[in-house]
Amino acid sequence: MEIRELQTFKVIYETRNFSKAAEILGYTQSTVSMQIKNLENELGTKLFEYKNRQVNVTAAAMQLLPLINKTLESFSDIKEWNQSGETGVLKIAAPESLTISLVAPMLPKFKEQFPQVEIQLQNATCLYNEEALLNGEVDVAFMMWPSRPSKKLIDHDLGEQEMVLVSSRKQTFQQILNDQQVNFIINEPECSYRHQFETAVWEQHQRQFKTISLPSIAAIKATVANGLGFSYLPLNMVQSEVDCGELYIIKTDIVNHVHGHLLTRSYKDKSMLISNFVNLFN
Repeated sequence: MEIRELQTFKVIYETRNFSKAAEILGYTQSTVSMQIKNLENELGTKLFEYKNRQVNVTAAAMQLLPLINKTLESFSDIKEWNQSGETGVLKIAAPESLTISLVAPMLPKFKEQFPQVEIQLQNATCLYNEEALLNGEVDVAFMMWPSRPSKKLIDHDLGEQEMVLVSSRKQTFQQILNDQQVNFIINEPECSYRHQFETAVWEQHQRQFKTISLPSIAAIKATVANGLGFSYLPLNMVQSEVDCGELYIIKTDIVNHVHGHLLTRSYKDKSMLISNFVNLFN
């Protein structure tokens, strides 16, 4: 098989469209079809099926994707390698909170060690980041999670992340529990600390709150500061607002189990880059 056949497979997998893949890669559609046919013959399995005017990926294709991602990544590293120092790309996935508090402050230190390494950073939910790492789409993933991540990954526990309930005014947790009109302002349902808060409040107080979901911590803080509800966030995300009196910390009876995690895969590619990156957080 040829590297260009693997590249074509990846583009079709992402676009679900042979014509679009041909346009992106600069091939004719017949060339793209022939490359996939050659790859399927080589592997002895069907990778794509055309049903109801749509291209569907087979189970074999889904299993193959992480291997092809690693192969293309290694091929890219070989192309970019030179004698002047470590090169390549380090792909990092992290939730917004850990990007702000942990990842961003460390990136300048990493760039000092490896100035020729390109850093690609993406923000998404913790579960999405873990899945991206398992699929070989990123090299390092950060999560905030009360339980242990997938056993297929190497887990570097970054310790407990202090959580606080914040409001725009001084009040007690019991007052919030008694307020039937109050809004819980928070991010996506998959968020680990949102899940911790909602589970604890239900188990301990049989209480569910009306929820306003917002896409960013900045938006959540601004909404809470304007008196539209309360939130439950990492302390380091609200410390400056608490210090200047925009937000107040409300004591709760919730036991915190949320830890930060740095996750890596167990493979030899980019071992020096990844190990040096991990060491920054130890």
